[in-house]
Amino acid sequence: MVGTEYVMSLDIGTQSVRAIVFDRLGNQIEKERILNKPYYSLEPGWAEVEANEYWSNLCIVLKKLMEKMGDEKYSIKACSITANRDNIIPLDENGDYIRDWITWIDQRRVPEFKSEDILKFSSKGKLLSIFGKKTFEMLGYQSKFNWFKYHEPKTYEKADKYLSIAGLITYKLTGEFKDSIGMQVGVLPIDHEKLKYHDLDIVYDVIGVRKDQLPKLCKPNEIMGYVTKEASKLTLLPEGLPIVAAGGDKQCETLGSGCFKDGQAVISYGTLATIAITSKKYVKNKNNTYYTWPSSIPDAWNPEFNIYRGYWLITWFCRQYVEEKGFPDLIDEMNEKAKDVPPGSNGLFVYPYWTPHPALCPMARGGIIGWTDYHKKEHLYRAILEGIAYALRDGLEIIEKDTKRKIEELYVVGGGSQSDVSMQLTADIFNLPVKRLSTHEVCGVGAAINAARAINMFRSEEEAVKNMTKVSQVFTPIKGNVEVYDDIYKNVYKQMYANEKNVFNVLTRYC
Repeated sequence: MVGTEYVMSLDIGTQSVRAIVFDRLGNQIEKERILNKPYYSLEPGWAEVEANEYWSNLCIVLKKLMEKMGDEKYSIKACSITANRDNIIPLDENGDYIRDWITWIDQRRVPEFKSEDILKFSSKGKLLSIFGKKTFEMLGYQSKFNWFKYHEPKTYEKADKYLSIAGLITYKLTGEFKDSIGMQVGVLPIDHEKLKYHDLDIVYDVIGVRKDQLPKLCKPNEIMGYVTKEASKLTLLPEGLPIVAAGGDKQCETLGSGCFKDGQAVISYGTLATIAITSKKYVKNKNNTYYTWPSSIPDAWNPEFNIYRGYWLITWFCRQYVEEKGFPDLIDEMNEKAKDVPPGSNGLFVYPYWTPHPALCPMARGGIIGWTDYHKKEHLYRAILEGIAYALRDGLEIIEKDTKRKIEELYVVGGGSQSDVSMQLTADIFNLPVKRLSTHEVCGVGAAINAARAINMFRSEEEAVKNMTKVSQVFTPIKGNVEVYDDIYKNVYKQMYANEKNVFNVLTRYC
């Protein structure tokens, strides 16, 4: 439409790469999507992706999208980038890949890291007072940079830059080594309270990286660069199109849902299940039960609790019953049959820690308890949904205590938000109204809001959300269901770890 201004978001996820064009009312003008190749594992717990996978897929998607847009592509006034977080790739001095991606799913660790080697060259008291011993040890042990240092010394020596997915796409499109502060999730030398790289040199030694190897950080809504002539040829994007800083996928979902006021929280039922709020003040949990990440809103934060194996458990469930091509049909069947399964799944309970929470229940293992010959697969399906919701309620209660904030309404996004069963049991377990949004592309909308703000399409995030997001349905708690779930949450879920810790310890010996 002549005279209409559009914004676009690029959403690089674990499963797919998407590019979506929106108008100022949040309507999708055009969209293209391509599936990514699955990650591969060279060792148990590892997860890597081919180096050029995301960029090559994005070029395919953008070419198709720009061809569909025709001359209307020149109505796109800004483009933002969001991506799944905590992925890293090293580049050499020419900006070329050195090796494949190490992804967020990857569980490799660095037992060779010895804190004593760092502490003896530093002020131990000052360092530990800033981080705490547990956090200090965790940083060195989990750092992907340290893994390169101890296990791939040639990679480590050759690395000139390290980038996230959003950082790499920004570099490919603009030639700039820049990234959003909202993408800085994981073991990185970030002062999250000050929203910048850390001033303390010793932090870089602990994590195993130099500051000059990291991209320049930009605030959300800030223009990071412009599409180059070379990138325009590869993608068909208009040359000179502004590329805007947004945030990680979960941060963009939080913004895109409209969760930025006191009393609101957002659940993301994705592969990684999370619950988060938006705060204008920095808050930190002393036990690292949740993390506080930079928000997609400038000068704000998202305290976020996560279940590492969230709706991944639904994928696991499907694999027990059908081949991958049959997943959608099975999930549709389960959502229909689970409506007739009562709250509590007729006494079947799922403890959802297939991967333990390092702070809340570090020795936990997943559990399915209460099996009888009466139970069918729809009972297990519903019990998995309930178990994930119990765990997120646990996390929210901790966030509420730390922030002295009482949550009064929930937004739910991600794949699980499309299930009426999941939405209703979430309302019942939290005893809160739960809102479903009209679009599936909440992450893309959140990133598009950043693009829109960069070109002053809206005066504030509040105005942008009011125009670009809509609630399609509200699920309210059912009193009888609330009572059942409250009983199971308090007397089964909350007691599980303490009661079974010794059992978990024994089983862990034989992993």
